[in-house]
Amino acid sequence: MKLQNYKSYQQVHIWTGIISGLLLFICFVAGALTMFKAPLNVWAMHEKNALPAIELNQYDSLIKTVLQTHPEASKEMTVYLPSAQPNHAPVTWTIEDDDTHSHTFWHASLDSAGKLVSEQTHISAIGDFLDHIHRTAGIPGGDEHDALGIFVMGFVCILYFVAIVSGLIIFLPTWFKDLFSLRKKKSGKRFWVDFHNILGVSALPFHIIIAITTIVFAYHDILYGSMQQWIYKDSPMFNRPAPTDMDRSIERLISIEQLTKEITDIEPEFEIAELRFTGLGTPRARVLVGGELVGEIIRGPDYAFWVTDPYTASSGYTAMLPSISGVPGKVVNSFFTLHFGGFGGSFVHWVYFAMGLSGALLFLTGNVVWVESRRKKQLQNNAPVEQKRSVRIMARLTIGVCAGTVVGIILSLLAAKVFSIDNPNIRTYQLIAYYIGFFTPVIYSFMMPPIKAAIHSLYLSCLQLLTTMGITLYFSSSSLSSSIDIGVCLVSAIILLAFLFTARHLEKRRSAIPIDSVWA
Repeated sequence: MKLQNYKSYQQVHIWTGIISGLLLFICFVAGALTMFKAPLNVWAMHEKNALPAIELNQYDSLIKTVLQTHPEASKEMTVYLPSAQPNHAPVTWTIEDDDTHSHTFWHASLDSAGKLVSEQTHISAIGDFLDHIHRTAGIPGGDEHDALGIFVMGFVCILYFVAIVSGLIIFLPTWFKDLFSLRKKKSGKRFWVDFHNILGVSALPFHIIIAITTIVFAYHDILYGSMQQWIYKDSPMFNRPAPTDMDRSIERLISIEQLTKEITDIEPEFEIAELRFTGLGTPRARVLVGGELVGEIIRGPDYAFWVTDPYTASSGYTAMLPSISGVPGKVVNSFFTLHFGGFGGSFVHWVYFAMGLSGALLFLTGNVVWVESRRKKQLQNNAPVEQKRSVRIMARLTIGVCAGTVVGIILSLLAAKVFSIDNPNIRTYQLIAYYIGFFTPVIYSFMMPPIKAAIHSLYLSCLQLLTTMGITLYFSSSSLSSSIDIGVCLVSAIILLAFLFTARHLEKRRSAIPIDSVWA
């Protein structure tokens, strides 16, 4: 490759990576945790948050009783069957205030005598909160569907994809020599470049998948709007079944047994886990049936989906079912399953968790390489140099944002666990906890030398993780799942050891940092 071309691609890679790296770090750390969104939701709950589980043959009675007693649940109601992932109640629904747009959460079950038990509840849904951070990088503004952060991250992922391609191009000429080499005895910059290359090349397909699918998710409404205007024009893009004129009273709801029969006639291996009813009692009533299809290309991280009429089980929307979705449906489904790791079960979730954390390290090392290279370029006869303001700011932002992401996420987890027993403001508390935890290390990194800020932030994170394990054990007697508690403690312990090792290593290396380095 000509030197000029190499330098051009290098500059493209550097600046697209620098611009997008810090936001991607936030998204990847939060995204790694959302591989276990449902278990984290359960971990944050206590027995007081839960209602009794019931047998499968009791669900039809419970659904109808809830709708008769709480008509407002007919707008949108979710039913968790025994095969679903652990949840706090068989039936849940949300009520939105028309004036304030605030939400109240309700759940219901049957007691031992078969009578309805329903109450307003306060759940943290910490897994869903982390998923929101993952999709928006914590950027406030907009509602859940049209959040400003989603559009920002769509653009960031365009830069991310360009950085991937340009980085691959500049790595190819020396790929055989440099592949998986980690030269510790050479300069600090050489070590960080090698580490950055290993992280990028070892997970290259994963990064390509995440970049492309995120762009599609962020701008799919714009894509659909353009297709409607220029391709479909006056014809509808999606053929929705016409509403039927029939009795849509509660008693006419189709039974779960019949729903199971209808879906297994289409997908024999489909195991129903969730039912999401909307618009019950109206001509537009629908039920989204979610269930497990192990090893298939499915729409969600855990479940495949089928949409049908909850009164007839006819006019079903089958494009999300892998066996009959057709080529267009399989393409769309593949975007979801590849992004969410919705194939291969829990093993793939752990692989995606590990690659999410390695991706965060990729962006961290990229920033370190950039900062180190700026000092090298200014060196003359090994004399001390004055670092540019932009380099000093980037070094401090790198430490602050990366540390703030970790501290903020752990603090929000602690808030969710401690305050979720009986607190109506739990979601506000975990939001405040995240932003306090995020901005404190950012501010601290501008007040202290970056290396000291990094060491102190690592020790703070270790203390938080130790507290997380202690809090988990303290509330173990009121926990909904001992296996999830054990998993949280084990992962916390492993990450704690990694942080402790890193902090001790930085303390040892601190005296060897050049006096003119921005880290000093």
